[in-house]
Amino acid sequence: MPAALKSRAGLGDTIRQFSTPKTVRKTAFIPAKAEDNSPTPERMAKGDFEWQGKKRVKLNTVNALHMAGDIDGSAVTAAKWWICDYVFANHGYLDILNDVLPSDYVKGDVHTFAISRGNAAERIGMIRDRLGLCAHVRLEMMLARELSFSAMAEALVPAKGTQGRKVASAQCALVLEQLCDAYTQVRRDIRDRIERNKALVLGPSG
Repeated sequence: MPAALKSRAGLGDTIRQFSTPKTVRKTAFIPAKAEDNSPTPERMAKGDFEWQGKKRVKLNTVNALHMAGDIDGSAVTAAKWWICDYVFANHGYLDILNDVLPSDYVKGDVHTFAISRGNAAERIGMIRDRLGLCAHVRLEMMLARELSFSAMAEALVPAKGTQGRKVASAQCALVLEQLCDAYTQVRRDIRDRIERNKALVLGPSG
């Protein structure tokens, strides 16, 4: 076993070595090269955006008509009813969690889901029959495909040129104003049919 050191020679150097902070080599920060997040040429070619000055923005045609005073709040509400029915009927999903569910809400099953989806498809069909195919096509372009007025004009009235956007806007406003009354009548027809069927099953009330 080595003998313990009795000399303090070199102790000062050792203390200074441990007490002196080491020089930390700093690494230069090089910012990452900015990526190009601009839309792809394919995305730019889609018709659901329009140019506002030098900015390309996505437009909500219903809100644009409402802000311009071309349609009222009831037409905006009817547009929401229609797109909810359309998406549920064609794709099988519906966003109903925006509002608090009632306390007596009963969770459905696969059968009630199918019935509800069928009811939505029936309402869309009745609206189409009442307003006509031309109105249905414009509702699809405006609400389901979310096309801009300019894109709709290119498809519907290409010969109108620069005036086509105003024509498409006026047509959409007219369809939305008619949509509210159409929904009221369709729901009344469905309610009357249910009452008639109930009377056939239960018989006339005493």
